[in-house]
Amino acid sequence: MISPREAVEQAIFVAVGAASLTRDRAQAIVDDLVRRGQMTDEEGRLTVDGLMARVRNSGEGQGIVGKIEGGVQGLLRELGIAQRDDIADVDQRLAELEHRIRLLEEASGATPPPAPSAD
Repeated sequence: MISPREAVEQAIFVAVGAASLTRDRAQAIVDDLVRRGQMTDEEGRLTVDGLMARVRNSGEGQGIVGKIEGGVQGLLRELGIAQRDDIADVDQRLAELEHRIRLLEEASGATPPPAPSAD
């Protein structure tokens, strides 16, 4: 059985590989057309860039890369791995709770313990 870390790494490699494979294949076709004189280098570059933009943004609101990224995000949620936004939300809630505790301690006249050092 693979670890959650290995599963995430494999999903990321698949996403990167799919995008890279798509670009490489498109570039090979365009290079052939340029070699035959059917399009210029600049037209070829614009064609590949346009295709990659469509791959990223096509479909029902998201392209292939977006769907793969969504799958990776789903996998992370399923494995219970916190994402950056989740951690930021918890950090904000913790700061709010600490502030409320300080206000309650001040109102009751209690002496709050010293704040932990940030070592």
